[in-house]
Amino acid sequence: MLAWYRLASHLHLPLQECKAKTTSSEFVAWQEYLLLENTFERTEYYYLASIAAEIRRSYVKYPRRVKLKDFILKFKSKPEHQMKPLSEEEKKGRIKMSKSFWFGALGLKRKK
Repeated sequence: MLAWYRLASHLHLPLQECKAKTTSSEFVAWQEYLLLENTFERTEYYYLASIAAEIRRSYVKYPRRVKLKDFILKFKSKPEHQMKPLSEEEKKGRIKMSKSFWFGALGLKRKK
């Protein structure tokens, strides 16, 4: 069912309209495309990577060693049938870890 929502969102259509307008072969083709879409390199990735690289170059001793390719993010997506929902305990653990990371990165202290 998640695949239908993803397709409807991508096409900017209501879910029922998307289901009504899409044949089964089109749906399969769209799913393949949407799985690959996250791996495409886009121009905005290079734009944002160049900004990040320039910021980094202003802080390092050897700015010429900072390469643009080091700032291009690579996305890999798992097929939907390999994804498993997280338990409540796993969700809480991830939230706690994320909060700890951001508090540490920003130099903030937790209230007790």
